[in-house]
Parts: sequence; C-alpha cells; structure tokens
Amino acid sequence: MGSVRHAVEQFIQSLELTRGQKDTCSGQQTRLRQILQEGLGAQTTFLSGSYGRNTAIRPLHDIDIFVVLREITLSPHGGGTPVDESQHELLLQVQGVLREAWENKEPPRIQRRSINIGFSGTGLDFDVVPAFKLSGRDAFLIPERGTNRWIRTNPRLHAERCKEADRVAGHMLNPLIKAVKHWNRQQQSSPLRSFHLEAMSYGAFRAPPANGGKLETLKALFEHLAASVQRACPDPAHLGEDVDANMSATQRIAAKQLLSSAATQLGHVLREEKSDPAQAHSRLRKLFGNDYRNDD
Repeated sequence: MGSVRHAVEQFIQSLELTRGQKDTCSGQQTRLRQILQEGLGAQTTFLSGSYGRNTAIRPLHDIDIFVVLREITLSPHGGGTPVDESQHELLLQVQGVLREAWENKEPPRIQRRSINIGFSGTGLDFDVVPAFKLSGRDAFLIPERGTNRWIRTNPRLHAERCKEADRVAGHMLNPLIKAVKHWNRQQQSSPLRSFHLEAMSYGAFRAPPANGGKLETLKALFEHLAASVQRACPDPAHLGEDVDANMSATQRIAAKQLLSSAATQLGHVLREEKSDPAQAHSRLRKLFGNDYRNDD
C-alpha cells in the first residue's frame, strides 16, 4: 500500500489537464475565436473562466470565451447605457454567427449571460460571453437576459487576483483549489458554485503555509472556506454584485456543514496516516471519489 501523502500528491496531479487535452482545446478555441472576431467585428477575444485562470480540472467542461465587441462611453451624469442592442438582441447576434459557421450542428443555446456551443468530436463546450469595454475604466459590460441588466465585470482582474493569491501562498493554492472543486463535484447536494469556492479561497493564506504539507494546507483551506461561506463574498474585481448574491441562509448553513465535515475528515486522515493508513485512504476516497487511488 502506498503512503497517504504520495497518494494525495498523485491525486492532485491527476486533476491537471493533459498535454493532449490542452492541445485539443487550443485548436478548438483558436478556431472559434477567429470566427467570432470576424463575424462580430470584435475588438478582441480572450479566454476567461477557470480555464483562463488555470484552475480548470478534468474532466474539462465549459470553457469561457470573452468577446469584446467595442468600446463605449458612459455619460458622466448616468442616464442609461450607450448600447443600441438589447441584452437579448446581443446574445442573438452571437448565436447567429455561431449558427452560420456550424450549420449542421445542434443550434447554440442562449443562456443567461452567454451562448453555449458544444462539439461532440472533442467533447468540449464553450460559453461565449459578449462584452463592451467601458472607456477610461478597467471594466466591461456584459448582458444579463431576463433581468435586462448590463453587468459590470472584468475577468482579467479575476485572473490577476487568482494569480496573486497563488503567489502569496507559495504557489500551493491553485492545485488545492482544484482539489476542492473536485470534492465539490462529488457532493450531490452542494449549493456551492466553483467560482464561489475560488473567490473565497483567495483570502485563505497571507504567506506560504508554514508546514508546507498538502494535507495540512488542504485542511486549512477547508476550514477557511467553512468560515468564509457564512458571510458575503465580494466580486474579486470589485465591480459587480457579490459572487454569492443569490445564496440563501439555508444554503450557507448546508455549505458550512459540508466544508466543516471535509476539514474534520482531513484531521482524522492526518492522525491516521501512519497508525492506520488503510482507514486514512478510505476517508480520502470517500471525500474525493474513485479518482483518489492508493496504489494497493
């Protein structure tokens, strides 16, 4: 039976995208961005979401593409947004470009703030987010269908915040964020979204963890998350509404219980890794599912 710490290292490494997956994604997203840039006359496009922040895990699901259409200027006195299209019309434009480029595919789906298009050959789905750059401001406007609102955001600032938090933690944070996200996928009733977990994680460490061990640091991260989920989580870019704006008090309690339980189980693992490694491995498999293996 392999050591507990070796198995944890192997498990975390297994969450990383393979070179083949990265190459497949690179080819697909490059072609898609080219079509969007030409079809919409966009200023620029870039990868956002977890893939853009280097916190995506296997199996890879949606990849976000941010499409900046043009720059707009807001009135200094307020009074509306200088955008000719409605939120729904803008999403329809993006859908039309994608539908024309892939006529034989299932039609791209309009979502709340994006258009989703999937490719069965690669198994990859893309969420395309149209945006306007706000002149003189480090912010973008994106549409929100249903509420007819324009939402301020900046995925580049999200990525910078993620990168800085990982640097402060001695580059231990991003791999552990991936482990927490994988754990969350195993929870059938978790009210936690991936980005919410990420955003809360950015404040977990103010210096590289003193002990340096992944097990100890992962336990500390779960403890931090269990405490943080009880209060509002601001947008890391400080532009939009709270990341958890729609989370109810009941959901916060349920999330805290899940996160606290995970931290408790990791505490048991730390005590048992030498005295009862079989039990420690069993606990970790219950936390992370069959992707956790102990080489037995």
